[in-house]
Amino acid sequence: MKKLMQKKVKELKRELVLEQAGKYFEAEGFEAVTMAELAKQCGISVGALYKLFESKDALFYAYVEHQIKILHEGILEKSAAVTSVREKLQIIVELKFQTFCSKSKLIFDPIAGDPLFFTKLSHSRENPAKIIYDYTAELFEALSKEQPLKSSDAQQLAYLFHSFLLGFVEHWLHFGGDLRAQSKTALEMFLQGVEG
Repeated sequence: MKKLMQKKVKELKRELVLEQAGKYFEAEGFEAVTMAELAKQCGISVGALYKLFESKDALFYAYVEHQIKILHEGILEKSAAVTSVREKLQIIVELKFQTFCSKSKLIFDPIAGDPLFFTKLSHSRENPAKIIYDYTAELFEALSKEQPLKSSDAQQLAYLFHSFLLGFVEHWLHFGGDLRAQSKTALEMFLQGVEG
């Protein structure tokens, strides 16, 4: 019982630190965040912070993982009452673009904003976005039953779809504008490219 209680307390501490770290990362950017300042803001010692997360990179990875989990839950919740596959795909685009827009300070960070940064960070771990890719693949599988698609590999289509959406994000980062207003265009362009 004691070990279970200690585990639960550690999980709760970790969750609270992730929430505070998220606010800090989003307000200051990855590069400006220090473990010492974060520990101070959380009201814990630097040593206690390092017991929860072995490095700033590990903390950031956990933060991204947590944000992806929140995005996934939002997608499932908003899609629950929707029957159309196209509408479910539209929900993914809208929520993904909304998430990027709400975290613009972090995205513009010279380190964390580099797409290769997260790729390198997650190289030795499972991709936390896999849950969203798997859900998207299920949607492309269902869509392929409604109409022919150029590829029968639903998983490949899911990865291509999310990469395609990142192209819109990259354009927004460089040229500005209203990313959220591009959600319908993004989905239609992609579907036009993959429909058989």
